[in-house]
Amino acid sequence: MADGWLQPDWTGKPTDLRGQVALITGASQGIGWAIAETLAAAGADIVLNHYGATADTVEQALRSVQQLGRRVLPAEADVACSSAVAAMVERAASEFGRIDILVNNAGISPEFPLEQTTDDIWDRVLAVNLKGQFLVCQAVVPHMRAAGYGRIVNIASEQGLIGAADMSAYCASKAGVFGLTKALARELAPAGILVNCVAPGPVDTAMLADRDRTPELASRIPLGRIGRPEEIAFAVLFLASPQTTWTTGQIHSPNGGLVMQ
Repeated sequence: MADGWLQPDWTGKPTDLRGQVALITGASQGIGWAIAETLAAAGADIVLNHYGATADTVEQALRSVQQLGRRVLPAEADVACSSAVAAMVERAASEFGRIDILVNNAGISPEFPLEQTTDDIWDRVLAVNLKGQFLVCQAVVPHMRAAGYGRIVNIASEQGLIGAADMSAYCASKAGVFGLTKALARELAPAGILVNCVAPGPVDTAMLADRDRTPELASRIPLGRIGRPEEIAFAVLFLASPQTTWTTGQIHSPNGGLVMQ
């Protein structure tokens, strides 16, 4: 990232996020990093959550946001741990005085056949990918309620829509994100908080296995290629925008046409 692909003047544009604060989980690399850069370029200050990333990786992500002229707060926390999440959110609220946007991006995707999926594997995947989103929402929503405003974007996957062999825990967790999104959208609408979901197709990140980067995969995608992280980030930017006022409880799947709902 930070290669010059996004250098617009956001002044007066519908995607102007100046004065807002965005908390992004799993933001030190891949799609999360692209989201952090995109929201920062639109004017938002960033709470950059990470867990298990190297110091160099985190520093590079922090520097990319700072170079866009925005404040950034690094926040190491395991989203599956309620006490760590609570501490992260309180620190962010104390530092910035508000949290306007939450992007639940943290996730893991181990691949195991059904017979090799142990209790520990299943529990950890569900804890990070689904419970983690619940816990961060639970900690952030009181701050949004107090402000009478909020935008929550939960990151899922098109595999939660169609399934994938050897990924039962991952697919179940992402399908659960769809249900969580819809339930919270109904619950939080009266408070002025919009909750939506982005379910990407195959994207060029470290999470996409080398064995999946094949001409055969590209041939099944109507647009003929896998996606780029910034393309997912633009979808998040739309849903995080203050001008997006009549969209909630929706699943948006940028996937090149691989899945059509």
